[in-house]
Amino acid sequence: MIIRTVKRHIWFGAVFVVAKAAVYFVPLLLADVLNTTDYGILEYALAGLGMLINTLLNLGVPGAYPYFIIKKEDKSVQAGFLFHPIVLTIPFIVNQLAYWFWGLDMVLYMSFNVSYIISNQMFYSTQLKSHEKSSLAVVLDSGIYLVLFGFIASFWMGYMPENIETINYFIICYALTYVFLAVVRFLNSNNKGFISAYRKILRFSIHILLSTFLIFLITTSGRIIVEYFFTFNEVGIYAFYFRLAAIVVMIHQVINIAFFKKIYTSQPKVLDKYFHLFFVGISILSLLIYFVAPFIVDTLSQFFKDTYNTYKGVYFLLSCQMVMWIATALNSNVIDRENLARKNNGLFLVLIVCFTLPLLFFSNYISFANLVYAHFTCIFFAAQIQYYTLRKKDIKFSKSSLSLALVFLIESAYYFIVF
Repeated sequence: MIIRTVKRHIWFGAVFVVAKAAVYFVPLLLADVLNTTDYGILEYALAGLGMLINTLLNLGVPGAYPYFIIKKEDKSVQAGFLFHPIVLTIPFIVNQLAYWFWGLDMVLYMSFNVSYIISNQMFYSTQLKSHEKSSLAVVLDSGIYLVLFGFIASFWMGYMPENIETINYFIICYALTYVFLAVVRFLNSNNKGFISAYRKILRFSIHILLSTFLIFLITTSGRIIVEYFFTFNEVGIYAFYFRLAAIVVMIHQVINIAFFKKIYTSQPKVLDKYFHLFFVGISILSLLIYFVAPFIVDTLSQFFKDTYNTYKGVYFLLSCQMVMWIATALNSNVIDRENLARKNNGLFLVLIVCFTLPLLFFSNYISFANLVYAHFTCIFFAAQIQYYTLRKKDIKFSKSSLSLALVFLIESAYYFIVF
């Protein structure tokens, strides 16, 4: 029993390292393969607009799966979950028609294709994590990056040109595998009563949809905001340093995947104890990596060497932003399990308006770095809104809220003093 458990953890560790190495290193390698504008376009589709559209396409259904299957133990909705990937293929097909026959812009076309892939990855991964099949969930979460590594390998071997159009074909081929999987699984399974089951899921998930969209709009809109106020060149720079800083997010992903079920079932007092220690630890580690990175990455990346001195303030802010991003992700698990998603929505909308209006008003005066700081601040307040919503239901995360506030104040003070 013990030996089997150890082997399982070793296997999970090995799979996680390989899969997440692809997630981390592939975008950084692409920065040296593509020109800055093409890299910015890819990142805009991959982790900007594509990520945001994914939240709308998925209709909140991934968040509904652990609620019905783990918390409620309601197996009557299984046919509805089988039908969901079929629903996801509809906008994918419309996107193909819009591009090939109606002249849809290539950036939007790629963004919609990426959103279809991410929607499927997120949906299937949530199911696997709910049943503690962590290793396969990790591979699935990393799927699109493994495909992009295939592009890099093909380029290195001289088979493919280094342009965004070629990457687009790789993405399409990968998306088609999810179309095939959706059809085969639905036809080969017991799908009796799938319409009524899907309606039941949507009645719950529609509230998660708006909440998920708003929190994604707040936390993942960095590339979209940068493109709006600047160009795809700045998007590429933002994306590179975001990816570099995001190495600490892999630690969060280990915890979220390995302990997904426990996070969904543990008492708030226990979660608060571990969350606040985790936030402090991640903040310290993130800043240590920021100060050490110039001595290591400078020798490995020409992109870093060419841009670091100009954009080290942006890199610092993105390193600080990681703990806020992690906090909102962990909090969302608790919000969903308590069925409080809709309670956040009004305050999230107020936050978005308060964040957006000053940026639009002062758009001619704001710098790249200060735009990133404004986004960092917005994500911090989003996390505090989540704690406020939980506190109103007498679910207290006092230590987590306080530690996050102290981290934000200390890092903000350092930024304004040094930069």
